[in-house]
Amino acid sequence: MRTIEIKQARHQLRHVLAGTHMLAFLPALCLAAYWTGGEIVLVAFALFVPLFYAAIGGFGRSLQDTDMASVAVLTPADVSQDFLEIARHNGQTTACFQLGVTGFEDVSRTLGDEAGREARALVKERLQSALRSGDHVFQIEDNRFLAFVSPGFRLKLDGLLDLSKRLRSAVEEPLSLSGTTQFLSVAIGVASSLNFARNTTAETWIASAAQALAEAASNGPSATRVWSDKLSQNRQARRALREDLSRALENGEIQAYFQPQVSVRTGEIVGMEALARWDHPKRGCVGPSEFLRAIQDSGQMEVLGKTMLAQSLSALRRWDDAGAHVPTVSVNYSDIELRNPNLPDHIKWELDRLDLPSNRLAIEVLESVASAADDIIHRNLERIATLGCRIDLDDFGTGNASVTALRHLPIKWIKIDQSIIKDADTQMDQKRMLHAVLAMSEQLKLETLAEGVEHVGEHGVLRDAGCQYAQGYLFARPMSVTDCEDWLRAEQHKETAPQIRRIQ
Repeated sequence: MRTIEIKQARHQLRHVLAGTHMLAFLPALCLAAYWTGGEIVLVAFALFVPLFYAAIGGFGRSLQDTDMASVAVLTPADVSQDFLEIARHNGQTTACFQLGVTGFEDVSRTLGDEAGREARALVKERLQSALRSGDHVFQIEDNRFLAFVSPGFRLKLDGLLDLSKRLRSAVEEPLSLSGTTQFLSVAIGVASSLNFARNTTAETWIASAAQALAEAASNGPSATRVWSDKLSQNRQARRALREDLSRALENGEIQAYFQPQVSVRTGEIVGMEALARWDHPKRGCVGPSEFLRAIQDSGQMEVLGKTMLAQSLSALRRWDDAGAHVPTVSVNYSDIELRNPNLPDHIKWELDRLDLPSNRLAIEVLESVASAADDIIHRNLERIATLGCRIDLDDFGTGNASVTALRHLPIKWIKIDQSIIKDADTQMDQKRMLHAVLAMSEQLKLETLAEGVEHVGEHGVLRDAGCQYAQGYLFARPMSVTDCEDWLRAEQHKETAPQIRRIQ
């Protein structure tokens, strides 16, 4: 007999025998004892019944206490294995939910550990209330809960998603604690028995729900993901990619490619932007859209940043030695790297190592990073600017950087995102937006560079509007350091400027 069925049978027996309702049967039992055995049996019965009743816990124990004791002895292993077996036997469906709750730490930090424990107890109670009486909720970690939905015939995908919404609402409804209102968020992973073979173990089922929760948590604080073979394969592929990237960084497969930045008016080369590329031994050159997220997830952004800085400055020194004139090279930095208090010292060390003046290096900061810059990022950018490096605001127009942020950060260049440049020669709305950005930059005394310029018409609009610099496929695609050196040599030995640079 299955474990949970044995426990349920014991619970039912106690439910029948325990409680004040049994007193209603006492007169009838005493009369039956007297009729069948006389006074001696009646006396024995009167002595035996209280002892038996006390032994089974009938005195001083409510039905609610009995229910709670029955539930308390169940474990996730008991429930999961039994639910799977019942579902298989009856052709039904069961589901496992893993919930990762964010915010308990804030409650404990601001209100104390006791309030944190109270918050967890309230959340567990809410989750149980959102489910049926036959479902089970367990707290398995400080911030994680397991919920098992008992087998049924209507647990399809839509039903599971609706249940996820109910569970989310139960968790994210504001908590009233110690006279304050506290807010939590929850990510949910779901594993339905429909997605598993008949011989799947409870451990695999629970682990799959955990895998779905990890996927949900990586996509936001209130996301839900349902486990599937594809989800598992994608996570395994990303894990393999992270491992490959670790080896790639160690083996020097991550290379800096360079795209020229030119004067809109004269076509003169004013700099190079360093762009990360993966020189994959089998796939060839792989762009950052395919591996940058994996580097972030694996916590190796600082390793990538050091690699790109070293290669970029080495390329600048190489071009100098070859007689190719490249005034600056610009390197992108993420918020993770910009929060490293040792970053300015590392940049200075690399510049000194190659005997390069600091004004030959530009640091590019995403607009989204600048808009949310904290004190550490502000301090680092100020220190880097004090060294003499230029600070550029990258992808301007895609985030929400305010004019105040532009004034308070040591920014010298604004790189206007391609989304504003694209079709500015044919779409009047685009053209007006471009003029507005350029007018603001002029008032703030910031120089401007247009990104992603691909057509002659866009170049003409930029020239007429007063944009100083540009980069994009119209001038050159990103190149390896060797190809870039050849391109520089060819460009700087031409007797006349190319046609694009003779537009008047």
